[in-house]
This record gives sequence, C-alpha cells and structure tokens, in this order.
Amino acid sequence: MQNLSALALGLGTILIVNFLAPGCGGGKQGSSGGKDAGQSTGGVGGASPGLGGVAGSSSTGGTGGSSATGGSAGGPSGSGGAPKDAGPLPPDPCIAAGTCPIGVWVNVTPSTMPQTDAYGPGSVVRDPARPTDLYVAGSDSGLWKSTDYGNTWKNIATNADVPDAPRGIVFAVAGTTPATIWAAGYNEIHKSTDGGATFTRTPLDVSLYSLQVDPNDPTHLISGLHEADGVYESLDGGTTWSSASGAGFPSGGISWYPYFINTGNAGTWRTTWFAIAQNGASAIMTSDSGAHWHIPTGLSGLNHPHGTAQIFQTGNTLFVGGVGGPGQGVYRSTDLGTSWSRVDSGQKPQAVVWGSTKNVYAMYGWACGSCNIDPNWESAPIPGTTWTYASVPAAVTAGSGPNTVVVTNDGIHEIFVAAMWNTGIWRYIEP
Repeated sequence: MQNLSALALGLGTILIVNFLAPGCGGGKQGSSGGKDAGQSTGGVGGASPGLGGVAGSSSTGGTGGSSATGGSAGGPSGSGGAPKDAGPLPPDPCIAAGTCPIGVWVNVTPSTMPQTDAYGPGSVVRDPARPTDLYVAGSDSGLWKSTDYGNTWKNIATNADVPDAPRGIVFAVAGTTPATIWAAGYNEIHKSTDGGATFTRTPLDVSLYSLQVDPNDPTHLISGLHEADGVYESLDGGTTWSSASGAGFPSGGISWYPYFINTGNAGTWRTTWFAIAQNGASAIMTSDSGAHWHIPTGLSGLNHPHGTAQIFQTGNTLFVGGVGGPGQGVYRSTDLGTSWSRVDSGQKPQAVVWGSTKNVYAMYGWACGSCNIDPNWESAPIPGTTWTYASVPAAVTAGSGPNTVVVTNDGIHEIFVAAMWNTGIWRYIEP
C-alpha cells in the first residue's frame, strides 16, 4: 500500500511516502517506561537542501534506505564527517539498482532481527575506516553488521558477547584492521580485535554508558556512566578505567555523554572534550583530559533528554541539541566550543544533531519503550542559522525518536542511518 502526500515547506516541496511491505520488520513496541539510553555524537557534515519524506519498512532490510554514521566530532565512533576513501568506493547496491527513493526515510530493519526488546535495536555505529561497514548493537538481539551502507544486515554475535545494556551508546568501533569492537554491559566490557568474530570479557566496577574512541588512538576511550555521575577514561584499550571528573566538574548530572572535539591537532584533539548530562549539572568542556572543566558561555544548565544525545562538528563549528538551562533547541558554537548561541526557534526540544557537507539536522529522542513522540525533525543549510521543520512517517512517530544517527558516503551520496528507540533501523539518502 502506498500513501503519497506532498508537504510544502520553505525549502521546497517534500515528498512523504509510506510503503507497507508484507513482513516488514521494524522495532517492536513494548512496555512503557524510560530506559536510559544514549546517543552517539552527531557527525560532521551538512544537511540536504530539503528534508525528505519517509518510507515504510522492508522485510529484509535489503532494499531501500541508506545507512549513516556520524561525522566529525560526533556520531558513534566516527570523526571527520562522512568518510571518503582515497580509492573508489563500492556503489550502494540499492542506489545503483535505482530502487532507493531519494529524500525518503526507509525502514531497513531485517526481518530476522528478534523483536524482543521494547527499546529497539540499540545504537548504530560506523567503522571510521570503512564507509560501507555499519554496526548495530546494545539490545538483546546481539551485534548486527551491514557491509552495504546499511541496506542489509547480518547477525555476527549473540548477546552473550555483545550484551543487552542500558541503551546509551554502549558499543564502539575503531578502524583498525581488522576492526576493534567494544561492547559495554552491566559492570563489564566485551572487546573484539578480530572484527567481532570473538570477544573477551573484562569485569569492571562501573557500568559504561556512552563509549567514544579517540579517532587517533584506539587504546584511548572515554565514557559516561549509566544513571550515575561522572566521566571516565581508559588509556589501555578499555581494560581499566579511571575518573576524569576533575576540578570544576558540576554535580547533579547523570548519564553523561562525552565527545572528543577535533581541534585540528592530534595532541589537543585527545585532550579536548565536550560533555553533556541528563537531569542536572550542565554542558561542559575540558582541554586537559578532564583535569579541569568549565561551563562554556551560553550553555549553562543545558541537559540532554532522557537517554539521548549527539553532537555534530564541521570545522571549528559545533552543534548540540538539548533541554533546560538556557532553553530547549539547537545551539551552535563557531569557536570550537568557547561560546554558544541558540540557532533554531527553540519551539521544540532537541537531542540528536548530525549533518552532511550541505546541511545540519536535528531530531528529538527519549528513551522509552512505548511512547509516541514527535521527533521534531528540522534542518538548516550550512552554516546552520535558518531552520525548517518537516514531517516524518507515522511509523517513526509511533516510537520515541532516534537513539543514534550516523552518516556515511558511497563517494557520491550522503547516507543517513538511524537506530530508532522502538521502531527499528531506518535509512535516508540525502537529495
């Protein structure tokens, strides 16, 4: 069944399409209640000239849709925007076949993915060295991998190796050869150095919640804790962790999301972090690996919504969504985080920010198993000062918005892939 409607926006007319295919897979809706989840940081990049429409689910997750990972400074374990290899990249099979709708959200949740978790499939992360390779994990359905920009997915590890965990960004990928993968659980971390074939479990004294890998050093990771205060750091590839909540770290926040900020220099990139909490404290920054923290101008008291956060960086410009403090909405810094101001209307709350080379996007998300939440999808052409809202499919608003959105690139197209809280995995090809 198809339902076509045209939505006229300031950026042009946007086609919204709903395809309902037999046996379509999507995230299962379950019991109510908020499960702390979190997000990865948004990718650098931009947003397309206009927000696209939406499409329904595909039974295998094979046709339609596109995957995405976060870009510089954001997105799960990715940096530097949508990645482009020196050599030619494999074509996106769906785009090459002419079967992918452009500017349309398509549900690519595999029909073989167990629909047993009300909070959705987990988070989505891109391999920073391989634009074709994306991973989804964090739920009781284990670890799933796509090697075709998020079109199709294969289960490569069970939840015995990649456990169901409090749903922030509880796994990360480094672009080593083969890929190194970390998956956090309750007071434990699982690590694979062979691309997910085998994992080694290490018990911990803390439950990690929002893993980020140093883009220049795969032995260096940072994370917040599930429903607890503090930011933690590992310098030995995730085996041991120590508190990095030094002088000036504000009290009252929980479930922190820390992010590495690209300063243009590998030395200061590893020590410069942005962090945002839930339920209190404030968005903060450090330039010395957490020894000292400060609240940037314009962000005092800004928090992320329950379980969901993601930032986006392009050059010296950073974007973050949030609630509380100076007011809900999207904030921008053009000086690497020193000072910030709100750039959207502030009419609606925001959480996950990502972008491409053309535009920057934002959506609202809330960790919940059976909430119907408008994700407040909006976008702005770079430099990100003129924002316009658009609609998303009813299948998306039947859930709780995105946990994570990543951006990838097949050499021609910017492709976004989103892990939604309880409506599965979705893909979007930027017009």
